[in-house]
Amino acid sequence: MNAPLPINLMLVEDERVIAFDLKNQLQSFGYRVGAVLASGEQAVDRVVDVAPDLVLMDIHLDGALDGIDAALQMQARLKVPVVFLTAYAEDDTLKRAMDCRPFGYLVKPCEARELHATIQMALVRREVEANVERSEQLFKLALDAASLGVLEWQGDSMRLHGDGHLRGLFGDRPVPLDENWDIFLSRVDPDDRTRITETLNSALERGDAVRIGFRTAGNGESRSLEAHARAYGESHSERRIVGILQDVTQRRLDEAALRQSSVVFHNSAEAIAICDLQRRIAAVNSAFTRITGHAECDAIALNLERVLGTGHDDAFYGALVASAGSGYWQGEVQCRRASGDSFPAWESISAVRSESGEVTHFVTALSDFTAIHQIEAKLNHLAHHDALTNLPNRLLFDDRFEQAIEQARRLQQRCILLFLDLDSFKVVNDTLGHAVGDQLLRTVAQRLRTALRRSDTLARLGGDEFVVLAGSALPDEASRLALKLLNALSAPFDLGEEQIRISASIGIAIFPDHGSDRNVLMRAADIAMYSAKSQGRNRFQFFSEDMSERTHERMQMEQGLRRAIDADALQVHYQPQLRLSDRHIVGVEALVRWPHPEWGMVSPSRFVPVAEESGIIEAMGLWVLRRACHDIVGLADSEGQQMRLAVNVSVRQFLRDDFVGQVLKVLVETGFPAASLELEITESTLQVIERSAGILDALKRLGVSISIDDFGTGYSSLSVLRGLPIDRIKIDRSFIIDLTESDDARAMIDAMLTLGRSLRMITIAEGIELDAQAELLGSLGCAEGQGFLFARPMPLDSLRRLLAGRH
Repeated sequence: MNAPLPINLMLVEDERVIAFDLKNQLQSFGYRVGAVLASGEQAVDRVVDVAPDLVLMDIHLDGALDGIDAALQMQARLKVPVVFLTAYAEDDTLKRAMDCRPFGYLVKPCEARELHATIQMALVRREVEANVERSEQLFKLALDAASLGVLEWQGDSMRLHGDGHLRGLFGDRPVPLDENWDIFLSRVDPDDRTRITETLNSALERGDAVRIGFRTAGNGESRSLEAHARAYGESHSERRIVGILQDVTQRRLDEAALRQSSVVFHNSAEAIAICDLQRRIAAVNSAFTRITGHAECDAIALNLERVLGTGHDDAFYGALVASAGSGYWQGEVQCRRASGDSFPAWESISAVRSESGEVTHFVTALSDFTAIHQIEAKLNHLAHHDALTNLPNRLLFDDRFEQAIEQARRLQQRCILLFLDLDSFKVVNDTLGHAVGDQLLRTVAQRLRTALRRSDTLARLGGDEFVVLAGSALPDEASRLALKLLNALSAPFDLGEEQIRISASIGIAIFPDHGSDRNVLMRAADIAMYSAKSQGRNRFQFFSEDMSERTHERMQMEQGLRRAIDADALQVHYQPQLRLSDRHIVGVEALVRWPHPEWGMVSPSRFVPVAEESGIIEAMGLWVLRRACHDIVGLADSEGQQMRLAVNVSVRQFLRDDFVGQVLKVLVETGFPAASLELEITESTLQVIERSAGILDALKRLGVSISIDDFGTGYSSLSVLRGLPIDRIKIDRSFIIDLTESDDARAMIDAMLTLGRSLRMITIAEGIELDAQAELLGSLGCAEGQGFLFARPMPLDSLRRLLAGRH
């Protein structure tokens, strides 16, 4: 192949005559001589500017550089073919010339046509080499672009040659690579070395194409590599394996991420559907089938919105994929199952974009909210209903009350409110326990609900308080409704092993007669209810203005009582207890009195019920116990012994967890001997056997005596009395009044005394006002007594004088 003309040549010759002759010869053949230079230094400096297609170079030149050195430096700057023209052909010169790989070597003088032929052959060779260099360069660029390396393994020599992108395996080591097979294996993970060797040996023997993956070893980050190779060569000694090597670390990570995404997709608890741009379903997971009822084979290619019926239209999706949008939406929707049933769901829709930003798919995720809605409904019910009775609570009742008032105002009608409070419920709760109390409240709620109309609202405000709202009713109807509710509670309540009776007090307020807003009417009904309680309970009362005054008085009494306890303004009076056989004083009972600065001496019948209802009774009882022990300690009876002291204890005070500790603390503080202290409890206290028995035993261990006050007025099982450490029973005054005139009263007293003797309990009768009563009680075997016949309750000073006079 002839090189295209004109060819640009550079001539380097230090003899000017020869250089001139050569230039003429070359030009005669049509070559262009771009430069004629006389030294190697000039050639090196001008080679880039001249950019010759070929250089004719004399070897022996004037200057520091000869032709061979100049050729080497020129090729470092520009890859140009060099043909040497020299008069010398010694072995040393030839050997040096070969180092720069010349394209020809002519010995001067040479014929012109020989020179021309040599130049043509050199140019053809240069063209072929340039094509190869371009191919190699393209190959290297392709390898680099694809991040591929080329490896050649020669089985006979066990050496490895490599080139290209080998950073994943060899790090920063230079390529091309030529190294021993063992060195290569040292860079492979130990677990993969045997497999690689066996696979390549098998490929070498059989000539098969193989693909093998392995990991790199080393202290740094391990990489995942993959090789595609095949054996080549005819004879076994010439066979070799050639292949490409690729770093697939990121691909392995991506594949692992895809597998994880697939697991998430198929095992997600959310229903997931993947749709194309036209919302045709491309894939669904198992949760989609479970939640919607649509199998994947049935759902594929269907329009998602038609399957689910969520109501998203083209405008919705248009806004979702708009360039200004986020490509994401979530919210609550109503979906349709395959059965046609509707269900609430939380839906999220994401637009999937390509690398160019174009939307290609939609991913929809659904969570079934049916259970959440049910929980919300339950929570809403719990927020507006009493957990114990399932009746509306105060929050819901207040809302309905407001609506009823507004409706009555708009229609110019009346609205009736009944405020119901159970009588003596605290006694039941304290004596029989909270479990029985809760059961009683549930049963009361059921009876009240049965007695009311469906249009009436019954609610529990808390504790033992219930309210009834009846709209469009007249006052007479309110009376009939109140009586109906009282009658509903009149029958006994069977509560497991217990059967009890309980009544209620009802206060009635009417809109607009007694108030125009909810709070005023509630307060009016509450006041009327307390009025019903004060008049004997188990009745109803309509609100009247004078009730407000009585309620205000009760509130003043409660607050005054609290202040009196804090200010130590109460008093304790003492009523002597005598031995009936000789009328000697053997003990005293402590009775609280309240001298009010404005009201004078307040009767216990007025302030004790207030103390019980308000809970002040606990603090007041402890105050009386401490004061009485302080007063009576060291006071002797008729026989010179420490005077016995009886102190009343309420149910609430007795059942306190720290009651025994309080008694012990008072005894220590006052120095009063425990053996001379007697605590009086009521029969109702004994009904809570599981609690009172432990307290009584603890008191007995302290040495304190226990007596049952008002015996005969409550409920006392013989088995209970026999099993508890009771020292004394006090016969109530109601049995003493008719003792001398009624045979029945005498028989009952006789039975009580017989019971006391059989249980080894001392008996004492209270309320003795006649000498005949005292004589008869003594003859029947009653050991002790107290009453106005012997002495009225008196202050401590009067008691001291009385005792001094008797001594």
